[in-house]
Amino acid sequence: MKVTRVVIYPFDTSSLGGQVKAMADVELDGELLIKGFKVVVSKKGGVFVSFPSKRVHGGKYFDLVIPLSRDLKEHIREEILRAYRAKVE
Repeated sequence: MKVTRVVIYPFDTSSLGGQVKAMADVELDGELLIKGFKVVVSKKGGVFVSFPSKRVHGGKYFDLVIPLSRDLKEHIREEILRAYRAKVE
């Protein structure tokens, strides 16, 4: 599977104490749309991609999207970060 489109929705939550810089939607092979990716600032100042998840009872998070191959996971992350950087520059 290949990422065929990434839509970035930038916003800054740092003034509220948040670390989310953007939300993203990813289209795979022009046939599957996955919503809810987050671009998050790490404690060291870099950015990373958080896959869609849902907070469940007890405050824990449950992953909604789990790529079964490392290559696909990295491909999705790279494409989201590339699109994010292009959008904010």
